Amino acid sequence: MSHDFSIEFFALYHASVFEALGEDANKYNIKIGALLATRWLKKMEEVPRNSEDFKKAIESYFSNSFIFSDVAEMTFNDDGTAHLYVKGCDICPGNEILRNMGAKGCCPICQMVKSAMGRTLKKKVELVGSDKPGPVGECYLKYKL
Repeated sequence: MSHDFSIEFFALYHASVFEALGEDANKYNIKIGALLATRWLKKMEEVPRNSEDFKKAIESYFSNSFIFSDVAEMTFNDDGTAHLYVKGCDICPGNEILRNMGAKGCCPICQMVKSAMGRTLKKKVELVGSDKPGPVGECYLKYKL
């Protein structure tokens, strides 16, 4: 019998994995994000080469086969920045558990997007932060290209 993971299970699992990694959690979070990007890019028939194509490709992936949130919208700005708006994220509840324990949250999605953008757009990409304007699961991931 097949079933989806419950939000509670996934949150506890995510928090437990990154808690177990201890001081190495951030290093592995970056590596996990890069591996997710590699797997996504290998599946693509045509790799995006500009910001418009990247936006279409990542939003399609996040709304079809790699659904981790209710909303995942990418924007590129004229000032050399990009944002991924996420709402209803399944990873954030696990990060909330980590934060309540005094640890940092670990988001492999922000690292995945950074890695994929850098490789496809052939630019240095820096994750410059995240704003969390609403409830757990809503954020703006901010990048500088």
